Amino acid sequence: MKIFLWRCCRGALATKDNLHSRRCSQSKECSLCAEPVESIHHCLFECPHAAEGWRAEWPSLIVPPRSIEILHWIFAIGQRYPPQSIQKIIFLLWLTWKTRNEFLFKNRALWPPTTVANAQRSFHQWSVCPLKKRSTPPSSQPVPSPELPSPPPSTHDFEIHCDGSFLHDSQETAYGVVVTNRHGQVCNGKAEILQCFSPLEAEAKTLLEGTRLTDSIGGTCLIRSDCFDLVKATKEHSKEWPWRAAAWIGLIKQMCGANPRIRIEFLSRKLNTKADWVAKSCVRNQLPPEWINILDVIAPLL
Repeated sequence: MKIFLWRCCRGALATKDNLHSRRCSQSKECSLCAEPVESIHHCLFECPHAAEGWRAEWPSLIVPPRSIEILHWIFAIGQRYPPQSIQKIIFLLWLTWKTRNEFLFKNRALWPPTTVANAQRSFHQWSVCPLKKRSTPPSSQPVPSPELPSPPPSTHDFEIHCDGSFLHDSQETAYGVVVTNRHGQVCNGKAEILQCFSPLEAEAKTLLEGTRLTDSIGGTCLIRSDCFDLVKATKEHSKEWPWRAAAWIGLIKQMCGANPRIRIEFLSRKLNTKADWVAKSCVRNQLPPEWINILDVIAPLL
């Protein structure tokens, strides 16, 4: 479902419209209702079986017009619906797409009440399923990579997760900084597009912006980055860095040295999903202005 949601928000689902634009289909016409253009919006909201499902499950919900991107619509409804409702809506989107394809390619029944019931059941199974740790067989365990010493349990008031996104072709960069309170709830953040000359510069600039954000935050702050070499460079003299990155690292060291309530630590990439999503969405100009208010809701799906 994560892949579906990502493709949906990126406009990358395999609709007839998208396939025709890539010369993989001779027609844009909807395979079910003969609408002239089978777009993502049409498949998920306008096609008769999809529209009936939305009317049955969410009669008061205003589906997005064609001019509104689906991601922006999800963010907008997050302002008026509780998190659980938004997650249910995402499941209905997924089951609408899945049921449509099963009808077209597997000749299975297409009945909107069944689609709605399957979406409800899938959401319930997902919401009650605990996260289980899967142990790796000893023979296949990877060789551990060197890491910074694990910090002792902290009593910080806020965590600031930082990540940068660098496009090699245009050298365009965006940084994402996400602030969470001691309960893990997103309470602040910032994102911006800028110009850098390498991924290392992008990560250094991102960490600098995260450190600067502590000026407006009271209490102790744990700043975390998934760039191991960068975190190491803030604690000791390390390898040579590009001159701009080296200057930014120097500023970070000065700020941390002058403020004892700031600490910088390494964070594995798989735990940095929120900042990663913010940075990648920003560099693609797909980050809505109200992203801080909705990030907790979509975090389980990232």
